[in-house]
Amino acid sequence: MRRFVVSSLPAALLVLALAGCQSRQSASLHVSPALEALVPADTVVVLGVNLASIRDTATYRKLLSRVPLPQLDAFARETGLDPQKDLNEFLFCSNGKDALLLVRGKFQVADLEARLKSKGVAASDYKGHQIFAADRGALTFLGGSASDQTVAAAGGPEEIHALVDQSGVRGLPVALRDLLRTLPASDQLYAALTGGIENLNLPLPREGNMGNILQALRSVETATLGMDLSKGIDAVAVVNCSTERDARFIHDMLRGLVGFGRLNTPDNRPELLKLYDSIQVTQKATEATVSADVPQDLTDKFLDLWLK
Repeated sequence: MRRFVVSSLPAALLVLALAGCQSRQSASLHVSPALEALVPADTVVVLGVNLASIRDTATYRKLLSRVPLPQLDAFARETGLDPQKDLNEFLFCSNGKDALLLVRGKFQVADLEARLKSKGVAASDYKGHQIFAADRGALTFLGGSASDQTVAAAGGPEEIHALVDQSGVRGLPVALRDLLRTLPASDQLYAALTGGIENLNLPLPREGNMGNILQALRSVETATLGMDLSKGIDAVAVVNCSTERDARFIHDMLRGLVGFGRLNTPDNRPELLKLYDSIQVTQKATEATVSADVPQDLTDKFLDLWLK
């Protein structure tokens, strides 16, 4: 069984913000070496998507067929890339201040660079790499050929220059790597956080009616999130807090959200009760866990209801 919360959109977003760590099966998640080696050493949070695996799932195909994605269509027209075939893996990493997005796929680099220039995107040569800049962002391509996997990197100009320079120590920090390897290798979406939410510089209010919630969030020290959509929704979210009291508060809050969802389920939607029944919230010492194992047929019903 795996773990996650899908009781409502706010609850799901909250769980995304509250992920943690837990040792589980031996086949553990590994970021592809091509991306792992490029992660800045001061990274405290990563979010990854194995698109090559997830796009073959029934859940992804249903979403793609039912939800209009004009931005995706525009991206394909502008770049000549087909996200359904050419892009294989995304990895977002941040130190809480600066961010870097790494994308692995099959890129016709020369063609892409020509397209960007034809659109008026400013280009400059930096140590043999074409750097494309717009506003405060920059983009470049690293390695590969027409038939090999290439990495596209996007971020601030300083981050891109540092990446080309390979300045400073690089590579997925050990703490984040160890957290990610508590997740199964089958997870197609994953995230990990070290050093606490405070280091992310989120615009959290310091005072007000949400004081208890914010105090509990600030106590989160490490987090992981893993999702496998191959046979429905099989996922885990765990938070490790600095105190047992804060872990209990998060546990009680999430249980309350699930209970609220059950109480507000219409009588003609019994499938939603089954959905809530698949969610479990547990706490052990300073660790709070939310879990669910939703089969494909129930996932389809939930998506049909949500998409309507």
